[in-house]
Amino acid sequence: MFTTSDLLVGVDIHRRNNVVQVMNGVGDSLAKPQHVANNRPGTAALIQQLADLAQAGGFAHIHIAAEATGNYWLPFFCELEQSPELAAWPVSLYPFNPKVIHKFRHCLGDWDKTDTLDALVIAERLRLGRQLPYPFQMEERYLPLRTLTRYRYHLVGEVVRVKSYALSLVYLQASDYTVDRAFSDVFGKTSQAVLKEFPSLEAVAAMPFDDLVEWLDVKGKRRFADPQDNARRLHRIAQDSYHLPEPWLAAVNTALSLSLRHLTVLEQLLTRLDSAIADLMTQIPNSLTTIPGIGPVFAAGIIAEIGDLARFDYRHEKVASFAGLKWSKHQSADFTAEETHLKRTGSAYLRYYLCEAAQLVRMHDAEYGAFYQKKHDEVRHHQHKRAIVLTARKLVRLVVRLLTTHEPFRARQVPTG
Repeated sequence: MFTTSDLLVGVDIHRRNNVVQVMNGVGDSLAKPQHVANNRPGTAALIQQLADLAQAGGFAHIHIAAEATGNYWLPFFCELEQSPELAAWPVSLYPFNPKVIHKFRHCLGDWDKTDTLDALVIAERLRLGRQLPYPFQMEERYLPLRTLTRYRYHLVGEVVRVKSYALSLVYLQASDYTVDRAFSDVFGKTSQAVLKEFPSLEAVAAMPFDDLVEWLDVKGKRRFADPQDNARRLHRIAQDSYHLPEPWLAAVNTALSLSLRHLTVLEQLLTRLDSAIADLMTQIPNSLTTIPGIGPVFAAGIIAEIGDLARFDYRHEKVASFAGLKWSKHQSADFTAEETHLKRTGSAYLRYYLCEAAQLVRMHDAEYGAFYQKKHDEVRHHQHKRAIVLTARKLVRLVVRLLTTHEPFRARQVPTG
């Protein structure tokens, strides 16, 4: 793919320093590996060196690759892309998934693990040329939105972790609370009031039944269809659950109360973040929000990760591949595996927002609901996950079409019977 007219640069990026390996397209080293500061002066010195090498060697194209590790690579790539000193050459910037570099290292033999060799591994993987990541584009229009939607992804993950840990504490407080549920949502307002305001479920059981019914009805803002049933379930849970010693139960109550407060704070942050994302979306006109079930937040997550569709040649196949919405194939001779793993080499953020959007769309649109159900019923294992991924894959076609044409969504008539 590359020739002697291509200048290849592998960069091992760290918070303070970057290690740089420079070679030509056939693998000849052009300079000793060097360390440069990962800041503006360090990058400026590197840019000047690359410009001098490219001019002296008559190179026609500069290719720079690095691992996309955290956020340490992003300002570095932005500085390279905007550099006037490199404007005389076409410059391609490749952010590699660290997993790709890690696996490629094994192909090179028993190499030591050093920063210098890491930069060389990146340069060699770039020189291989096959299946390179999409070249980096700064896309100032989408970077602010992408920052917020990726933070939201992180925040949702934190909510899931806190809920999971809180459920383990709920089990200690009342082991049958999540089995014979008194409330549809363990983390609903009334359920949290029961868990925080009563020292134990024994105290719930000791409360006169009519008083408990009234207390639940007030806490539930008179919205329970049958508060007496909720009260009976709570009594049954109190009788069937394990009873902990008092000192241990007090510690469990403290930990659970703090976990629920932690969860409340996270949910408040999510609400504020969703509002900020919706405000930014007013600056990016689109028709994705005309799809039933997709609001400004999920539309923002999809748009921010896709960015400019031109880099995907406006093809839904390339967008789906970038999102990792495809399964691996496993075949040898006459054997073809029926069950394989979903490829996760693409953007985890885009995959998340597409799958979450697919879940909502299939609940609001008859065509997508029927498609989901068909895929769900085709197999006996991993039914929901498989059907959601396939529905998300179908959704990609619609997303690409709407982002390309800017037309609103039009529902298709689904035949019945």
